[in-house]
Amino acid sequence: MPEEPAADSTESPADPPAAASSADSAGSAKRRAFKNRLISTVFLIAIVAVAFSYSQGWMFSVLYAVLAIGALIEYFRLFPIRGFRRFRWQTYGVSVAYIIFLFAPMWGFEAKWLVNLDGLAVALLVTLVVLERLRFPLEGFQTLDEIAATIFGFIYCVLLFAFVPKIFMLPLTNAVGDPSAPFYVIYLIAVTKLTDMGAYLVGSLIGRDKMVPHVSPGKTWQGFGGAIFFAVAGSFTLYFAMGDQIPIITPIHAAVLAVLLALVAVLGDLAESILKRSLEVKDSSNLMPGIGGFLDLIDSVLFTAPLFYIYLLIFS
Repeated sequence: MPEEPAADSTESPADPPAAASSADSAGSAKRRAFKNRLISTVFLIAIVAVAFSYSQGWMFSVLYAVLAIGALIEYFRLFPIRGFRRFRWQTYGVSVAYIIFLFAPMWGFEAKWLVNLDGLAVALLVTLVVLERLRFPLEGFQTLDEIAATIFGFIYCVLLFAFVPKIFMLPLTNAVGDPSAPFYVIYLIAVTKLTDMGAYLVGSLIGRDKMVPHVSPGKTWQGFGGAIFFAVAGSFTLYFAMGDQIPIITPIHAAVLAVLLALVAVLGDLAESILKRSLEVKDSSNLMPGIGGFLDLIDSVLFTAPLFYIYLLIFS
């Protein structure tokens, strides 16, 4: 036990050196977390840049498959309840089949039913899960919870994330008529991750006013402002850097898109916070220092990708 101060001591009960040491320790932890997050982010951006620079479809398909299946595995691991069935192998099987047929047009395989691929995949998974659930006695609400949690995991980790390759495969062209869909994907990922970085950096430095403390105690309105600022700055930087490659995005669109993507990215981050806080876990895994796991990496993209896909369909 720590020694108590002497009765005639003139020092106050609150020890200033101890308080200063605690503040220094907290500041050092924040700097270390930010450094780890920055290193992991740069490394991941480098991987994406290599895949795009070689313009190899198989690289992009492998990258998507690793992230989607990795996120799905982490999602199922979040459930710590003993005896809670998650029907993982049925979901993994449907996910692999979905990914194969999702990229089929890239390899020249065309079929009309591929237009309904998302609905067919959900229907197949529901059928397989219900068939599997027939083997066990009914357990009240848990029976429905098990089925719902499984279907939600597939939609959340695989179907929502699939809008990224869907953008990649859109027939988009640049100012001279060459294919430019990869540049739109770069724009989406860059603005989304800059939103995350802005929220984290500004929130860590000056964050005071909590946004939704019952969902995510670390999210602040100051961090939200940083997310908007970084998104707008990144959007215009990308517009000026590769405007000829993304002609659909005009200066007005660059501003409006940045705000919309930032809003939805923050919502995506909060959606994962709801999931983790409900299941009482901090990160989906410790795979990437400062970030967490696959699910922590793509949580905001899961919400920005569908929005950006709809935007491109409307304005292209």
